[in-house]
Amino acid sequence: YLLHYRKTLFGKLESEADDPTFFTASDGKYNSQAELTATLTQFFSTKHWGKKPETAQCAFVARYEWLNSQLHFDPEKLPPQACEEFDRWYAGINPGSLTLIFPSAYLNNPSSMFGHTLLRVDTPGQNENTRLLSYAINYGAQTNNDNGIAFAVKGIFGGYYGTIGIGPYYKKVKEYSDFESRDIWEYQLEFSDTEIRRLMAHVWELRGIKFDYYFFDENCSYLILLLLDVARPSLGLSHQLGGWVIPSDTLRLVAEKPGLIKKTVYRPAAGTKLMHLSDSISDAARLDALALANQQKNLAEFLAEKSTDQDSEQEKADILLLAHDFVRYEFLAQRREKTTSSRLSRELLHARSAIASAHPPSPVPTPRVSPEQGHATGMLQLGIINENNDSFLRLRLRPAYHDLLDNDDGYVPGAQIDFLNIALRYRVDEPKLELDEFTLVDIISLSPRSRFFQPVSWRIRTAWQRRILPDTQSPSKLAFRADGGGGLAIRPTRNILAFGLLNAGLDAHSQLKNNYTAGIGAEAGVIVQATPQWKWQLHAQHMNFRTGKPHTYNTFKIAQRFVFAPQQALGLEWSQQRAFGRRLENWTLSWRWYL
Repeated sequence: YLLHYRKTLFGKLESEADDPTFFTASDGKYNSQAELTATLTQFFSTKHWGKKPETAQCAFVARYEWLNSQLHFDPEKLPPQACEEFDRWYAGINPGSLTLIFPSAYLNNPSSMFGHTLLRVDTPGQNENTRLLSYAINYGAQTNNDNGIAFAVKGIFGGYYGTIGIGPYYKKVKEYSDFESRDIWEYQLEFSDTEIRRLMAHVWELRGIKFDYYFFDENCSYLILLLLDVARPSLGLSHQLGGWVIPSDTLRLVAEKPGLIKKTVYRPAAGTKLMHLSDSISDAARLDALALANQQKNLAEFLAEKSTDQDSEQEKADILLLAHDFVRYEFLAQRREKTTSSRLSRELLHARSAIASAHPPSPVPTPRVSPEQGHATGMLQLGIINENNDSFLRLRLRPAYHDLLDNDDGYVPGAQIDFLNIALRYRVDEPKLELDEFTLVDIISLSPRSRFFQPVSWRIRTAWQRRILPDTQSPSKLAFRADGGGGLAIRPTRNILAFGLLNAGLDAHSQLKNNYTAGIGAEAGVIVQATPQWKWQLHAQHMNFRTGKPHTYNTFKIAQRFVFAPQQALGLEWSQQRAFGRRLENWTLSWRWYL
């Protein structure tokens, strides 16, 4: 694990490190025996190693200590060298325990759509009130502020270097919890002092070392698992991964190791705390808090209003606290100026503290299901389809990740990432297997608006789907569809999410004039969580295509899914497409297994 060697498809060893300074042999990336010989040779040298300001013994502390434990170096022949820089660095961090950190998924950042993992290093004797002062080990891509298509292409095909870094944990909490409003889960791990030292010594070795970064396999979660394997090689976590490395799946691997997780802590984001407090008071009180935060209501006049009883005093205190929290949230999100925000925050907090009879708000409840306990990210589905009275059997496979009808426990509600979803169908009345659908990516972010938050909901999709096409007798043909758009979502009740989006779309097929048609339209839908296990959806889309052969295309869908076991669900769906004076109607009964 210390050299990051893995077998290639052809059975040869190759290190995943892509920086020549990580190796002591010129062919060390591919030749482990040559690397071992060169490393032992360099350990005798008192000269600085490469560009490092220390000898090889001090540049590769973990390698030296592990080889010494296996080979028992004779100190007379190979004298141990003092590594003062490493000792100062290690003493400054003062590691006592390790905690695996999981900030929840964040769809507005492509590199964090599936969540993220990092390690926190706690000093001995720390408690929940002082852990923000710890250090965090993080592995990330050096993207040079790229975005859009360039960001996606480079991230998928290894166009970025990844490096490991260590810094204050509170900065990561500020970035994830405050700026991006992502809930954080902390998993305190059981490692011995010797194992922690080995991991930290390897982090020292990785300073400035570059790896090719791939969003879907050699990513943050993969390297964090490798560090845990370095600490305790018997875990073998990195060897248990499949073709995809998704942060929540790595949490499941860690959780499956008996005794590895000592304690789980939930740290709600600033936005989560704000919404929890907002939900606990009346709408009129929310309006007062918003008016105070936006300085549309005079604070002195609000305080001068007489309270008739203890309940109204409590409500006034909650209004002041909510206004304060909203001002702070807006400032942390860099939407308010510092001087004015600081002054207003102090005034609101001072006014709240003057109401001594009011009790503090209740804490945000910990979700009953943590991320590693949610459904698995892969999915296999078997179904029976009736399409315009023709019957088919359908097999669907989705390697990642979650759709709107999946159980939201452990996931971000209203978020969908449907990736490389492929469906094959077999015609019952004749032996014919054909491609039914292939979704390259279908991402939906439905963030409900409220008094305090006005996010934009959006969708982007590229797929090959069964469509009605002109001038053909076939009821449907496989055509390429790309569409996307933005709009609004609301949550009128706790169990209902409604949304509407404006769309732009493009269809491509040889049956279309000029092989394509483009247009604009809209879609709307309602998702209802009828019971904790039962969810259903109404959806409609209207598209007006003006290029190629002008036409309108309407799609309607009613779908429901019932979870009858932790990793299994039944689905029933009806859909209808209308175009060119024809209809394509589908009924589907399916069973899905999350794997």
